[in-house]
Amino acid sequence: MLFTKIHKYKKNIALLDEKKNSFSYEDIIIKSKNIKKKIKNRSLILFICENNIASILYYISLTINKHALILVDDKLDNSIINSLIKKYKPQYIVSTKIKNKSFIDKVLGVSLTKINFKNNKLLNEDLSLLLSTSGSLGSSKFVKLSFENLKSNTINIIKYLKINFKDRAMTNMSFSYSYMLSIINTHIEMGASIFVSNRTMIDKIFWDNYINYKITSFNGVPYIYEIAMKFGLEKFINKNTRYLTQAGGHLEKKIKLKIINYCKKNKKKFFSMYGQTEASPRIAYLEWKNAFKKINSIGKPIYKTKMYLIDDYKKKINKKNKIGQIVVEGENVFLGYAKNFKDLKKENDNDKNILYTGDLGYFDKENFFYLSGRIKRIAKIQGNRINLDELEFKLKEMGFEVICKENNKKISIHHEKKYAR
Repeated sequence: MLFTKIHKYKKNIALLDEKKNSFSYEDIIIKSKNIKKKIKNRSLILFICENNIASILYYISLTINKHALILVDDKLDNSIINSLIKKYKPQYIVSTKIKNKSFIDKVLGVSLTKINFKNNKLLNEDLSLLLSTSGSLGSSKFVKLSFENLKSNTINIIKYLKINFKDRAMTNMSFSYSYMLSIINTHIEMGASIFVSNRTMIDKIFWDNYINYKITSFNGVPYIYEIAMKFGLEKFINKNTRYLTQAGGHLEKKIKLKIINYCKKNKKKFFSMYGQTEASPRIAYLEWKNAFKKINSIGKPIYKTKMYLIDDYKKKINKKNKIGQIVVEGENVFLGYAKNFKDLKKENDNDKNILYTGDLGYFDKENFFYLSGRIKRIAKIQGNRINLDELEFKLKEMGFEVICKENNKKISIHHEKKYAR
């Protein structure tokens, strides 16, 4: 499992922020031991994620203690959070929003609070994380990830990005989002540091912090790069930055070209990646040496992960440039889905470790993969995966007759009329 060797980095700073708060790896070890005394049994914990230093401290400490965590974005409406509590019956909640005095632990305004549900005996012992399939809609359907899923994906990402204890990342997405979470996991696993920020990229202080705290990587979904390019990426990415990564959907070729040219000129590397939450989350990446030559490609699968195509009859496609559904196999592939707490006691629902991605693609003569479309009605907007069928259903529940469509940048909602419920 993750973070079992962080004692090697005791004196290293793990977490810091602009308020001069900081926690070393030794502080994390102390906190995790303290939590072990307070929560003696393996428990299910609802984690309302905020980009602050104490929340990430709790995430690491609770993971070390092998608790199962449900990660949700703090921007979700309270009614949705209350609905999730009823469906999943967690024993504890981590949040800044809990105002009562029943907390068992508190750090910098973030509380670990006990509630009354008692279902820890129902938890599958392999279960580590529950991540939403559609965080922005507050769906109660979660991806179940095991300790092995997360460890395997983390180690393989570290290998190809060559992350080491001198590196420092910065939060610029919610860590309930699997891409941001994997950035945290890879850096903490290697004794590196995370500068924790909740500022947006349109805030000048965000970029001041990026430069002043010597961040060594820049990571983003397409809309983040679109914003960065408008501000002038070259003005902010400095000598400390080793590499840039991009995931979470299609990035326009002209923007990619600008980034690649900038990196080549300034002796940095750019990695375009492909992933899904169900794969913990990264599946494939394009090596820097192929950035120009294969600019539209998602690359090749990461170490110990297989990626191939199937046709409509689930027969494997071996012919180059023929479109089929992308299928993934590997230790990083999820345990299955959960819709309520009863699904958390199940053994691996996906014992073959196979993920049918719903994405259509093809490979060329050198076995580089390319995306060409989707089977399912899934949109990726600003890095968030949104099920258009689910969105239509929710709007119809509110009394609107709609059809939802999407392109790579936005969802358009076509409203016919309002009808009486």
